[in-house]
Formats: sequence, C-alpha cells, structure tokens
Amino acid sequence: MAEGGISCIVPVFNGERYLTEAIESILTQTAPPLEIIVVDDGSTDRTVELARSFGDAVRLVRQEHRGVSAARNHGVRVAHGELLAFLDADDLYLPRKLAQQRARFVARPELELSAAHTENFWSSELPEDARDHDPKMTAPWPRHISTWVMRSRLFERIGTFDEAMPLSQDVDWHLRAESAGVVSETLPDILTRRRLHLGNVTRHARADCRAAVLQSLRGHLDRRRAP
Repeated sequence: MAEGGISCIVPVFNGERYLTEAIESILTQTAPPLEIIVVDDGSTDRTVELARSFGDAVRLVRQEHRGVSAARNHGVRVAHGELLAFLDADDLYLPRKLAQQRARFVARPELELSAAHTENFWSSELPEDARDHDPKMTAPWPRHISTWVMRSRLFERIGTFDEAMPLSQDVDWHLRAESAGVVSETLPDILTRRRLHLGNVTRHARADCRAAVLQSLRGHLDRRRAP
C-alpha cells in the first residue's frame, strides 16, 4: 500500500463518448494520483481501445458486465493507494481536486473520508428541448461519489458497494459509513463537474432512485436504533 498515494477508480460501461475527457481530467491534476484504474464492465464499444490509448498512464482491468457497483468493487480490490478516489466515466475532476483533498488528510490524520461539492453541467450534444430545467439539476450539490477521497482501509470496515442494488449504491454505502461513525467532512468547494446527458440513469429513473434512497435511509435509521 503506497502511503499517501491516491488510486483513482473509473468504472465504465460503453463509455466511449466521454471516457477520454474523464481520464484527461485526472491526468491534468496539479497533484497527480498514484494510479488511474479504468474498470471496464464488459463494454462492447470502443471503451477498451480508448483506455489503452493512454498507455502506461492508465491501468485497465476488465470484467464481464455486472454493473457499476461490481466495477467499483473490482477497482478497490486491485488498487495500491492508501487513499481511493472515484470518477464516473462521464464526469470530470477540476484541476486541484486531488491536491486539495490529499492535503486534508495531512492536516487531519483522523480523517477517513473527504467529500466536496459537484457542479452539474449540460452536455453540449443535448438539445435544448431535452434539458430538464429544474434548478436542482444544475445547482451545486454535495457528496456525489466523484467528489470522494477515502482511506482504502474503510472497505474492510464498512464493506463493499452493494452489487444487488440497481441504483443509489453510493448513497447506501455513505449511510453505512455514517452509521459506523466514520470521520468525514464535506468541503464547501466545487471540485468536480457532473455531466447531464441523455444517458444519465438518475435522470430517467428518478422514482426508482428515490425508492432506493428511502430504503437505504430506513436501514440507516434501523442501525441507529439498534441496541
């Protein structure tokens, strides 16, 4: 385990449209990560070819199509960094994201998880009439998984992402971490950008996402009430 090094885990399934930009946003960090791990979840497009085009800068691992949680868990298992960060393949890091959050772990040795805010933005190919103008969809919001940096040992304590959950697995994991008393913080800064496009699962399955979040919240409350 590399002390202080950050492993960036990028799960991707048929992500050829945006993957290059996502990887480049990691490569242009002011403080480079220890490694970039792209976990291909059984893609059938040019995803693997694009990941390989970065050469030794990107570590590509592959699996049969099992979903984003399985891909993230695979990345966690093979990571070498003491710290882990995640980036969805259609999102972007802002240039000082890793430097700023790594500094927080130096300043606070007890810190286990650092989150921040993300800024939503419309993908350029999305036509105007396809854009949902609910202001909540474009306002900055906290604790999206692409803002997280955490100590890798947390997965031994909290467990992995729930591969049986089709949606909101990151919310469920974060609630389990809160139940376990993980020392965390949410910075006020916007450190990532979340792309809104036609393929966003959360935009097309909002009712299902709300149901999954409510289920996770009930589990969180039950854990807090348990003797």
